[in-house]
Amino acid sequence: MAVDYFQFKQFIVHHAYSTMKVGTDAVLLATLSDIPETGKILEVGTGTGVISLILAQRSKTQITAIDIHQASVWEARASFKESPWSDRLKALMISFQLYAAQGNPVRYDLIISNPPFFENDLKSPDENRNLARHNDNLSYRDFLLASRYFISESGKLFLILPVSEAKIFIEEAKNYGFYLQKIIEIKPKPEKEANRLILSFGNQVSTEIQNESICIRNNDNSYSETYKKLTEDFYVSLK
Repeated sequence: MAVDYFQFKQFIVHHAYSTMKVGTDAVLLATLSDIPETGKILEVGTGTGVISLILAQRSKTQITAIDIHQASVWEARASFKESPWSDRLKALMISFQLYAAQGNPVRYDLIISNPPFFENDLKSPDENRNLARHNDNLSYRDFLLASRYFISESGKLFLILPVSEAKIFIEEAKNYGFYLQKIIEIKPKPEKEANRLILSFGNQVSTEIQNESICIRNNDNSYSETYKKLTEDFYVSLK
């Protein structure tokens, strides 16, 4: 029998009906992102809400999570309510484009997203999976336009993308005044090429782009010490 929730050390994530289950990409983005100790964070495309929950554990920020998938928002709200940080977390069912178009006066110190990234790619028969993985509903242009509206003067933008899509996004971001400041390569194993990049953008051109790398597993398929250290405050256990 499938378990419809994922147990972390300090919280539970319900994910029976969300567009995507709890996954490594989301956990890596949430644990590796630079976040303000206080202030406001916006998560775009929250899905299960796991990224926002990890960020709430790591900081004292006020976090708003948005998504267009009703069941995902319901589950995220349930997980937020049951967490120790329920007073700092809220989930809204709204598109990023509409959220910006409403003229919301709030400005965010961090905008974070594990966004849908496939363009012109074969789709799954599962519409929920398509919603989570294909950017038909949120193009890079729309994402960047809305982010430009919401970002604070010293705010940062953090995303995780496959390598090929990341290169496209980096170039597109410049058109909207977002400049690359950090790249974190995610490698599945030491001998493998990176298959994901975590990207950090700011409002100013950086004189030197920070480059980091993390390997998830060792060659024997065990988790690397770096990955275990990174996630030790969150995962109950790594098998």
